[in-house]
Amino acid sequence: MNRRERDLVSLFNTLWFRDFPITPVHTDFGRRAVWTTHIASVIKQAADLLGYFTCFETGNRTDAVIQTAKRRSWAKIEWEWIQPRFEARVNEIQKLSDASKLDPEALSVYIGYSDIRHHDANLESIQSQWTSSGQLIAFVIQFEIRGRTRHFTQLRTYAFRGGEFRLLRKQEALPWNVKDTRWQLVATAARLEDSGAAELGDGDDE
Repeated sequence: MNRRERDLVSLFNTLWFRDFPITPVHTDFGRRAVWTTHIASVIKQAADLLGYFTCFETGNRTDAVIQTAKRRSWAKIEWEWIQPRFEARVNEIQKLSDASKLDPEALSVYIGYSDIRHHDANLESIQSQWTSSGQLIAFVIQFEIRGRTRHFTQLRTYAFRGGEFRLLRKQEALPWNVKDTRWQLVATAARLEDSGAAELGDGDDE
């Protein structure tokens, strides 16, 4: 990775936990709009820390473009709720690949989701759709299905180039699962408080 890629990878993985839109007691993973908003917020915060501008739905309706003060594209970013293996419904990776061929100086970044049962198929799909000679950074949020709802497990970061890919980084997708952090401490306290309130409510009213 070059320096720009390292900066963005580090910032995205760190800022993913900031202002997290769900809690360990009240979890609602299924609202697609919530995660779209969260991703946009993470991208905006990363660009702000780097001293750049963020433009949404611009330049061939790219989800986000990070621009320098001279209005040059620093990174082009697409994200999609539907898994990459459903190629007929997901064109974000191909859009990034085509854009990279025209503007190879800009970073190409894809953010997507992957059922752990089909993770290899999703990675293979990204690999086959990325035909640019440049590099694609992909942030992939793994999940498992519980009932009819996605429950996030890991956030994995990959680099795709030349028909190959490699894992750059992996971390918990949920902040309260990160060991020895204040997020885990607050989550434990919240669970204890919630269970205590439930126990107090078990008795009959007098």
